[in-house]
Amino acid sequence: MSTKIFIIFLLIYSPYLFGQIDHWETAVLAEDYWQYQEGNSSIPDGWNTLDFVDDFWLFGMGSIGYGDGDDNTFIEPTTSLYMRRTFQVVDKSAIERAIFHADYDDGFVAYLNGIEIARANLEGTPPTHETWATELREALMYEGGNPIPFSIGTTQLNEILQEGENVLTVQTHNYEGAASTDMTTLYWLSFGINNDTYDYNPVPDWFISPEFTTNLPILKVNTFDTYISEEATVGELGIIWNGEGQENNSQEEANEFFGNMTIKRRGQSSLGLFPKNGYAIETKDEIGEDKDVAFLNFPEEEDWILHGPYSDKTLLRNVITMHWAKGMGQYASRTRFVELLINEQYEGIYVLMEKIKRDKNRVDIATLNPEDIEGDELTGGYVFKIDKGDADWFSQYDMINSPYSKLAFQYVSPKLAKIQPEQEAYLQAYVDSFETAIKYPNNTIDGKTYADFIDINSFAEHFILTELTKNVDGYRISTYMYKEKDSKGGKIHAGPMWDFNIALGNIEACNGLTEWGWMYEEHCGNSNPFWWGNFLEEEAFVNAVKCRWLESRETVLHMDSITEFINEKVALLSDGAVDRNFERWQVLDQYVWPNPFIHYTYTDEITYLKNYLTARITWMDNNIFGICTLPPIDTVDTNIPTISNIEIQLFPNPSKDILRIESELLYGEYEVGIFTTEGQECYTEKTQISQNHTIDISDLTTGNYLLKIYDRKNDAIQWKKFMVF
Repeated sequence: MSTKIFIIFLLIYSPYLFGQIDHWETAVLAEDYWQYQEGNSSIPDGWNTLDFVDDFWLFGMGSIGYGDGDDNTFIEPTTSLYMRRTFQVVDKSAIERAIFHADYDDGFVAYLNGIEIARANLEGTPPTHETWATELREALMYEGGNPIPFSIGTTQLNEILQEGENVLTVQTHNYEGAASTDMTTLYWLSFGINNDTYDYNPVPDWFISPEFTTNLPILKVNTFDTYISEEATVGELGIIWNGEGQENNSQEEANEFFGNMTIKRRGQSSLGLFPKNGYAIETKDEIGEDKDVAFLNFPEEEDWILHGPYSDKTLLRNVITMHWAKGMGQYASRTRFVELLINEQYEGIYVLMEKIKRDKNRVDIATLNPEDIEGDELTGGYVFKIDKGDADWFSQYDMINSPYSKLAFQYVSPKLAKIQPEQEAYLQAYVDSFETAIKYPNNTIDGKTYADFIDINSFAEHFILTELTKNVDGYRISTYMYKEKDSKGGKIHAGPMWDFNIALGNIEACNGLTEWGWMYEEHCGNSNPFWWGNFLEEEAFVNAVKCRWLESRETVLHMDSITEFINEKVALLSDGAVDRNFERWQVLDQYVWPNPFIHYTYTDEITYLKNYLTARITWMDNNIFGICTLPPIDTVDTNIPTISNIEIQLFPNPSKDILRIESELLYGEYEVGIFTTEGQECYTEKTQISQNHTIDISDLTTGNYLLKIYDRKNDAIQWKKFMVF
């Protein structure tokens, strides 16, 4: 079947509407006693039907395998194994839906009353006893993972299931036939019951009902029970979302978005270490082509990331760092917490994020087309990064404390497969020139210093956020940069920021745990680019760091703003979502690499994060480099004396709806105005202010603003910066 026809098939036959389910029970357990037969010879036709006589089959407790730690019944190595388990249905009308769960090595086909209900890594209808699984697969539960769910909808279930006796049958096959060293056969069949009767077994500890109510958006991924690998898997995406502050029920029909997509597992170290996978999604049209879509207040695009916090038990580290980057004026991936279901299996809290790429709503630089190989068109539209994986090209210089080890660069936009030779040569030469200029700052490259090659403020902000978070990955991997055309500035910009799940005190290695010290000096695994040490010997750079630090400490990095943001997100997650997530992933009281401490509650995790931030910011306040003389505000009334005897605070800062003016001494009639940083007036009022005054700023667009408080009686003024996000 072609991809285009298959996608159309998915769109027409998707089973998203089900009846209401009261609770779940399990009719067949993996540890039940099964009839079984090794596939050393042909198995008779009809072996998977209820009428088949299995009196001469062997009898044993599941899992049935080679006795390697996840088996209860031991057999000799075999290419295939056939299993049967009969069970009774008490009231068919009470069964609304079914989920078949499988943890297997290496492939299987499952049947209910002779009708196929699930399959993975196995071809043939039916597969013969000699058929090998199509690929190698290790069982997940033995290493702490969960089985794979296969959903059975109401219509199919009504056609197959019958009152009284039924039979579940499974044939399991090895990838290398009888030469395989392992076989795992763990299978469950669970029913969604639409009333309050209890006729079957309780569900296993790892089972979480796919029916729930939440104030988060619900993402429902349907791959029609196809296992999601590192290759693109075709499926559908449905989003349930009734608006901010509204409840969403997982049994509702998708109302925010419904459409085709492909999905694959993503990650680097996390992909092999953590059972909670991250995913990359591309939205598609009805014939399988990329399709830009907009949902959940994200601008439209087709590439999306589902980040699954696992070792970060606050669930917040990436979200809060993206928030800080945006607050400093950078583009950073927009984020939104969601709850994820894959094939009706609950997968916990995820962070929906924008994939970093060149786009008008992401890294907003010119498109670099294949024909752009000369002149100004050649000079910009590049996104590239320092990261793990195969290098597209190497630096000409060694990294800090790591002789003979060269920094590896990778193309992001355009990708390696699409970038033209002239474009490769240009970007590499430009980066070489920048590195040479900062390596030997007393010299010039064609009359240019390092500052002529880079946007100093963006690199200063990158330094601040990497150091504030003590991100051990911050300089040496997951480091993005981009370059616009010469006609639009042409310098390399640091960013967007990415990957902070083991930052902010969430790793004991590489001095990532301590609240003091500089991360640029560390060489964790592979070393850091030599630039950062050289930057900090340059007056212009350290002064830019100082200014950006002081400005940000008045806004997005003010401790009140940080605490407000954390509290807001914790409140959002704590309405049942956190409990479900840690029921699905039971890690709160467990060590997960690279946690430095084990905290036993979610509240403890949040308290630790707040305390770490307080200590880290205090240390940086006392040790930040440079000298900064902030320029005067270039707007009206700059010659009027400053209100100097009254401390005024804006809270929360940044804000998106209400701005509160707080002061112990502020009292009386004042003129209050809001201006853009270019001096354009957005709001003004004459009002009585007494200690706590609020202003509605919900009509202001995202950006930095100035608040003016003018005391006409004393002809004095005070300016305060704030940000709207």
